[in-house]
Amino acid sequence: MFGLSQPTWNICQLGAVFFFNFFSFFTLSALSQTLIESVAETEGINRHAGYYSAFLIYLVFTVGHFVATPIVEIISPKWSIVSGLVGYAMFEAAFLWMNEYFLYFSAACAGFSGSLLWTGQFDYLAQNCQPHTLDRNSSNLWGLSQISLIFGGSYLLILYRFQSGNEFQMPLIRTVILSFLVCTLVSIVIGFFLPKPHFRAERYQVPYLKHLCEIVKISFDRNLLFLLSTFLYTGMELSFYSVVFPTMVSFTKALGNTRDLNAISSIFVGIGNVSGCFALSLLGARVREIGRKKMVLFAAVLHMTCFLLAFLMFPNESPLQPTDAIGYFKPSPYVVLISGFLLGVGDTIFNQQCYTILSDIYDHDKRIEAFAVYRFYQSAASCVVMFYSAQALLKTYIIILSTFCVLATVTFLGIRVPEKYPVTPSAEMLEVKEC
Repeated sequence: MFGLSQPTWNICQLGAVFFFNFFSFFTLSALSQTLIESVAETEGINRHAGYYSAFLIYLVFTVGHFVATPIVEIISPKWSIVSGLVGYAMFEAAFLWMNEYFLYFSAACAGFSGSLLWTGQFDYLAQNCQPHTLDRNSSNLWGLSQISLIFGGSYLLILYRFQSGNEFQMPLIRTVILSFLVCTLVSIVIGFFLPKPHFRAERYQVPYLKHLCEIVKISFDRNLLFLLSTFLYTGMELSFYSVVFPTMVSFTKALGNTRDLNAISSIFVGIGNVSGCFALSLLGARVREIGRKKMVLFAAVLHMTCFLLAFLMFPNESPLQPTDAIGYFKPSPYVVLISGFLLGVGDTIFNQQCYTILSDIYDHDKRIEAFAVYRFYQSAASCVVMFYSAQALLKTYIIILSTFCVLATVTFLGIRVPEKYPVTPSAEMLEVKEC
């Protein structure tokens, strides 16, 4: 269709699903605490409910991976994705009424839905790739998804033009949330019409307890033990660039108009993500020739540069409260945008190499379990960062992130990757013929 092969078209349609979902969910995540603080007194809701709901999402998301994999095997990746999107829509709808208990309940539902969504996405991606197309297709999928960050930041800039002062009122909040709900419903409709994977995987009916044992067993595999630090780091840096970094920008008054700068910095994070995806997509199978370990090393250099800039520029208390203080150097909006771009590029490379190396190392019957381990550790790390985000100073973040960045890179170098890759689907992957 449109000159694309069927697997490529499937990936593009999946990318459209995640574009609309990311646009609504992640833009709302960036706004949630601000929205709640604006109406906390009038609506009788805890002013920190945004932080608590985010913590619940990551907590249930972490635990959900213990049960997500067999559910995906039973109902198929497509319907796992659709089911996950419904849970996200419920969480967004909770902001229409600002009922604290329903917000927490819907956050828990969104966390479990997220485990279905991401496990289903990985399985659907794997069933539409061959070894020589895996890097290109995964990069295209991630790029289509991350473009939403650019649109989300632009949407915030437009939204701020209709906002009088720094406070949100319920009529404007409902308008914004309804627009997010429409986007999520569009993603559900697109997901409903996802084609069957081009390469159908043979199903292995495994009892649930045995499946859990397999997850625990594979988590002690040599390669996954070496990848543990990388998995944890991807969760930490995800929370940093999506929650902590925007908060630092907003609270550092020396930067000037921090409201607009926050939105623009989100755009530059998105540009960094998309640029990384575009580069990896162009390289395609040549990523293996260059070496995944070199790619991760390059991403680590980008992130360490960003952490150094943040340490020198932002005041130590900037993650916690508004401040007139400055760091070792006067904060510059241009450095903020450069830092956001570096965070985006590095994030894409780290996550893409985790995605693809699992497919390089494991066959299909072990791949989903390995991905569940990856998402478990990643979401657990994000959960811990979200829990302590209201107490930690900037130096604490920089020390922890820098330590794990180095550790993640060093341990990644110890992974044993197969030297030869099949050029056709394995015996366990059967091509789906259109009737």
